Amino acid sequence: MQGIVDRIEDDIVVIETEGTMYNVDIELVEDEISEGDVVDIEFADNEIICVTKDYSQTQEREAYIEEL
Repeated sequence: MQGIVDRIEDDIVVIETEGTMYNVDIELVEDEISEGDVVDIEFADNEIICVTKDYSQTQEREAYIEEL
């Protein structure tokens, strides 16, 4: 599943995906991220176990926003 980093507060990353907000411990994030990045979220037993940055989708999103 993919989501967008809404904000980072202390050690919690807030990710929005399909209208749902997830609060994720920053230790589960494998890459350096910032607000607005597109991330892939991996679940196991309905719990988030891993978050990785999708570099290509993030670049496409940034280009789209610049065009606006």
